[in-house]
Amino acid sequence: MKRVAVITPYYNEELELIMKCHESVENQTHPCLHVLVADGNPYAEINKWNADHIILPASHNDIGSTPRLIGAYHSIGLDYDIITFLDADNWYGSDHVERIVSAANNDDPGFITTGRILCRLDGSIMSPCPFTNPKRFIDTNCMAFTRKGYHLLHNWALMPSYGHLIGDRIMLYHVKRSGIKHTHISQSSAYYRCKREGIYKHFKEQIPAGVLPSPNYKLSYQKWIDDGNDPLNA
Repeated sequence: MKRVAVITPYYNEELELIMKCHESVENQTHPCLHVLVADGNPYAEINKWNADHIILPASHNDIGSTPRLIGAYHSIGLDYDIITFLDADNWYGSDHVERIVSAANNDDPGFITTGRILCRLDGSIMSPCPFTNPKRFIDTNCMAFTRKGYHLLHNWALMPSYGHLIGDRIMLYHVKRSGIKHTHISQSSAYYRCKREGIYKHFKEQIPAGVLPSPNYKLSYQKWIDDGNDPLNA
């Protein structure tokens, strides 16, 4: 049986949201280890959960990139076969990991991806994500690496500082350049809580209280090109 670890970095998310995230991992039809990585602001309550709780002494201010890598290396050291990622305010459908394991067994890829379901800030479902494209955009919560792809994980921490805002695009860029086999699962089983106003504007929905303005993604894309890299949407 494939041993799967789910890595969740957290910083200032509400404990209630992190609990929902953890419960979704606990309720997977394929058993897995949940590794929660506190980026300098830990909740003592998590020590009581059925999970590995890693506490970093300071925040890295990189939108979870360094905690993801540390959690992944912790899991690799424990001999886990598949590493997946789940942000603290998001959650998985109960068969998410099972689908990934099935793809790993059938195709033997280094990288496995799924679709995602966009949800409002209150957790209600908005829509399957229309932006998911295995060649151009895969959200971090929809990524899984097998042993054949572990050599790419260091890019979480080595990307330029401006790149963490678009870290999922940069990771997909490195996967594509590496030539490792990529299996995409068309079904959407990762639930993404939309915290930025851009999604609501796209669907012409009223923007709820607490939703933040969209950051300047275009600036990060341009800096990436200015550094001599190929465009991320190529």
